[in-house]
Amino acid sequence: MATRSKILVVDDSRTQREALAAVLRAEGYEVVEAKDAREALRLAKSASPDLVLLDMILPDMDGREVLRLIKPPPERDQFLPVIILSVKGDVNTKVEGLRLGADDFLVKGVEEPEIIARVGVMLRIKSLQERLHEMQRKLEEQSITDALTGLKNRRFFDERLHEEFLRAQRYGDHLSLIMVDLDHFKDVNDRFGHLSGDAVLKESASLIRASLRDPDICARYGGEEFAVILPKTHMSGALAVAERIWRAIGAKDFPVGGITPTRSIRVSASIGVAFYPSKDIVSTELLLRFADQALYEAKRQGRNNICLYQAIAYRYEARNG
Repeated sequence: MATRSKILVVDDSRTQREALAAVLRAEGYEVVEAKDAREALRLAKSASPDLVLLDMILPDMDGREVLRLIKPPPERDQFLPVIILSVKGDVNTKVEGLRLGADDFLVKGVEEPEIIARVGVMLRIKSLQERLHEMQRKLEEQSITDALTGLKNRRFFDERLHEEFLRAQRYGDHLSLIMVDLDHFKDVNDRFGHLSGDAVLKESASLIRASLRDPDICARYGGEEFAVILPKTHMSGALAVAERIWRAIGAKDFPVGGITPTRSIRVSASIGVAFYPSKDIVSTELLLRFADQALYEAKRQGRNNICLYQAIAYRYEARNG
């Protein structure tokens, strides 16, 4: 019994359409039928078939145009196999159909075993294509994800910061950047071991992510440092986010002690903020440099605070309570 793949059969001849559908249903396939191009195009969208059997001669539209409209464009990374049905079986007709984008060709009236075999081959190819695309998607996701924290990595951050800065320049939008560094993190590793240090990093990443909106982009910048891109966010909005992050990390009891934590500790964070448009910030590199300078200033002033870059960085006093 074949898996319940869905097949769209398009043929203006009711007799031929129903006969073909009966053969496919007997093999365990789910079949939807269309008698003309209009119905075929509607079902191709609403029914999401795995395979289309398409008659090239339809009453309301040339089959070649239907084929063009049904086949997903290459950039969508989707594969919808289409087998052309035709009363003509000469080589020129077959070649023309394949050049138009069809994946196979069936002459009407062929024996049922050939129909079943060709349908099975196309569905196996589709299954393999989908598995390949899923593997590619996972590999791409892995290439831009930090393995420890699950956040985006430095490579992804650099690309997106550049894109968001260009977008902000083009449309006159605000753009803010937050740099977060866990204070005295080396002491955590030295006192409690790297397993505990990793646990603190993972939990800090979760706290930062929970402090953001969906459009915001959070990445592990390196070591114990995190970076947050805030599209369409002005200075006051960025400071509000920075304070949420600062408070969340500072209030957390982090379990430490290895695989079975025996105690908990508190960890503080130093945060630097820069935003665009702002004096002197005319490029992605300068936005990053000044956010980093603000972070350095926050650490220079004693750590566990937030510093905003505005030509000359100054300390932002977060309210207690």
